[in-house]
Amino acid sequence: MARPSKWIIGTWLIGLSLTAAPVGATEIVIYGFEGSPEGWVIPDWAKASADYVAQDFTVSQSQAGEGQHALELHADFPGGRWTGAYIEREVEVTDWMPFGRLSADVFVPADAPQGLTGKLILTVGDQWTWTEMNRSIPLTPGEWTTISVGLKPGSMDWKFFPDDNFRASVKKIGVRIESNKAPVYQGSVFVDNIRLAE
Repeated sequence: MARPSKWIIGTWLIGLSLTAAPVGATEIVIYGFEGSPEGWVIPDWAKASADYVAQDFTVSQSQAGEGQHALELHADFPGGRWTGAYIEREVEVTDWMPFGRLSADVFVPADAPQGLTGKLILTVGDQWTWTEMNRSIPLTPGEWTTISVGLKPGSMDWKFFPDDNFRASVKKIGVRIESNKAPVYQGSVFVDNIRLAE
């Protein structure tokens, strides 16, 4: 695949006031939370649902996957049933055709119990279709865990197989932390270093 055009990378950097953080010059950080939540929200529907347990969030210096800040999400997982803590944002640049991978780093503190998992979610297309990863990634207490998914046609990372239209019109990006009946946990989860790669 050809490298992303200078116009596309420039649009990310100018339109979103982001700092490129290339890994081999092929990866850019699109959300690094350096001093701002950058438009991320807990949607109203999640606030109204008993299944969704995110209470609030802030930009924090307590932990950072890159830079000096991360998004610190406060959640209360009661156990005994599936619950999730969800945050999302609408994207300004909807054409992700130059990119083949989306990644995010998630941290749970060392005193958190084993069993929390994470998942990336996209809303795509003119119908604003919700699509999520086909499996949740275990989060290791005390360590940053990278959640990474393929965006190219035929990727097996999603519940339906994406074609090129999947990444040509991305509307929203979301991160969901899950407790599937266990564990019980009331505390912080950190999200950082959300990035796209070729």
